[in-house]
Amino acid sequence: MTNLSPANEEFDKHLRYFLRMKHKEDPPKCNIYVVEFFGVLSLTDLRAPERKLWYIYYCKQSDIDQTVDQIHQKYGKKNMYDLFRKPVFSGAGLRASVKKHFSELKWFTKGNLLEAPPKSHFNDERVCKTITDLYNIEQERLYNYVMVKNQWYWRCSH
Repeated sequence: MTNLSPANEEFDKHLRYFLRMKHKEDPPKCNIYVVEFFGVLSLTDLRAPERKLWYIYYCKQSDIDQTVDQIHQKYGKKNMYDLFRKPVFSGAGLRASVKKHFSELKWFTKGNLLEAPPKSHFNDERVCKTITDLYNIEQERLYNYVMVKNQWYWRCSH
């Protein structure tokens, strides 16, 4: 009996290929209806105010308040403010591209902290603009992916 199920699946796969039917889609591994947010907090170090620090985070929409409260407890609510927060397809993906971009600029990137080198010309506005540009690139990449899939579907189905 146990060998019958894989045989049926294999037969189903070949039959679908032969009849040019769509493949059965696997159920998604995550809930696609939950929106993730990516954000950046500007952080001021009271012991060394000349340091330029930013904290990056991502979380699900339902966890935003809890996540920001945890960050405020760790670093102090008076020492930081929200600089950037947007809904994203993948918070981890945007976090990785932001860290990669700033590490290529020779910034100190440890964990979720970004620190500009001493005597850097970056301020909150420039960091926000840079992250917005990276966000727009990510959105454009997703849009292009969807459009290519759409064109491929229409080309193959008609």
